[in-house]
Amino acid sequence: MNNKILCFEYILYQLINWYKELRPTDMSLFSFTRLKALKLLFFVSAIRKDEDRDLLDVFNNFHAMQHGPVESDIYNAMIEDKLLHYNFKSRFIEVGQVLEYDFRELGENCNRITNSINLLRERNEKIVTYTASQLVDLSHKWESWQIAIHMANIFDKGSEPMDCGLIRSNRQYYSL
Repeated sequence: MNNKILCFEYILYQLINWYKELRPTDMSLFSFTRLKALKLLFFVSAIRKDEDRDLLDVFNNFHAMQHGPVESDIYNAMIEDKLLHYNFKSRFIEVGQVLEYDFRELGENCNRITNSINLLRERNEKIVTYTASQLVDLSHKWESWQIAIHMANIFDKGSEPMDCGLIRSNRQYYSL
């Protein structure tokens, strides 16, 4: 679990750097809410090129919820303040001292994360600047979410697990 949390923090580190490249004057990071971070995590986890591996073996606990897919382990870590470098206690992200060196123990996952983020950036350079509500709308296009949320609604539940195989096999959307 700690490795999963550290992988998520490395994703945040990469996404924030990407955002700062596109919006160098916006140092507040007010757009990085918990919801936005969770949506971007879904897109980074699911993207892959051809037969390359995605990150759904690391982030393997997605649930369909009202506002799109949520990785439950990461959501709980955010709520329980178990992240080392980031804090989501307030409405917006708070960033501690983060150096790329902090992620050296991720090994191969570090390369996989970087590759996934680069691929997402190739597919949609501006996705990191989308608002949380735009990312929710984008995630609602995914058939894997639609099927799982439909099942949750049938059984009058607030969420339903999302099958990683279904996420991989259905059409994926990365732009509005």
